[in-house]
Amino acid sequence: MSTAHSEENFDVDTILRIYEHLRPVMPEMPVGVGARARRLRDVLDQFDALFLDGFGVLNIGPDAITGALELLNMAQERQLPVLVVTNSATQNETSIGNKYAAMGLPIIPSQVVSSRAALTHWLTHKRPKTWQCIGVVDSMAADIEVEGLIQHRLHYDDRGPWQECDAIAVMGATQWNKDWHDALAETAAKHCPVLIANPDVGAPHPDRYSREPGYLAWRLIEENHASVQWFGKPHQTHFELALQRLEETYHHPISNKKRIAMVGDSLHTDILGGAAAGLSTVLITSHGLFRDGGADAAIAASGIVPDLIVETV
Repeated sequence: MSTAHSEENFDVDTILRIYEHLRPVMPEMPVGVGARARRLRDVLDQFDALFLDGFGVLNIGPDAITGALELLNMAQERQLPVLVVTNSATQNETSIGNKYAAMGLPIIPSQVVSSRAALTHWLTHKRPKTWQCIGVVDSMAADIEVEGLIQHRLHYDDRGPWQECDAIAVMGATQWNKDWHDALAETAAKHCPVLIANPDVGAPHPDRYSREPGYLAWRLIEENHASVQWFGKPHQTHFELALQRLEETYHHPISNKKRIAMVGDSLHTDILGGAAAGLSTVLITSHGLFRDGGADAAIAASGIVPDLIVETV
């Protein structure tokens, strides 16, 4: 991706620094216990349900993480409900579920609760009544299907349709570059809201960390261009939908949220968001964001303390 940016090296330290800049828009959270175990599989008896992040917990890029299949099989044997609570917003939940099935993981679409769903829910039930048109900037993103809302597929070299939109939705950042940024910044500066469907700043890939929509939002905020609205972890609409899905899909009564584990590799999305929702939190450290180390230093610097810190699933 040829994104124009002020960060020459997009590494974990940069990602964490940007997340800390964004702390004012994130929920408050209680401090976790900070207990430790080697594997999540070894402590499943502590939980009645699992909310699993995708990238960094189940997969890195197109490949399943070693141990993910064993974890899911153990959960199934114990009749432990599992949902994938992911900030992936480019594709719908059917496509995401099919992606995991193609990796050989027993995940079906009804087990996926995406940040796209959080955005769609808000647009369906809570958007301003005057909104009639939304723009989508990622050509790889699936359509946003909301009754009564027109969708424009935008491109940076045709600015006319941008001016017709009541808001711009950023679903992904795969094709982002300076031209896209300039078009979005110009439109946002005219008081057009920007809807960030994926609050992740960066995502782990086998050989790099990719810039994600949360990074693009941070740049707009730093440049004083945008009115940004957030959907997905750590913001709470996403967790409300996940808890509702848990009850509907598994007929699982929620009597004690602390028996539900939010498992992820990111302090600022998975752990902070899960704790703010009243869930137990589990940080994975040997793959994902902290695969090269630094988790303890990040916990100390941020004050975001998980309930449980494990090396792997």
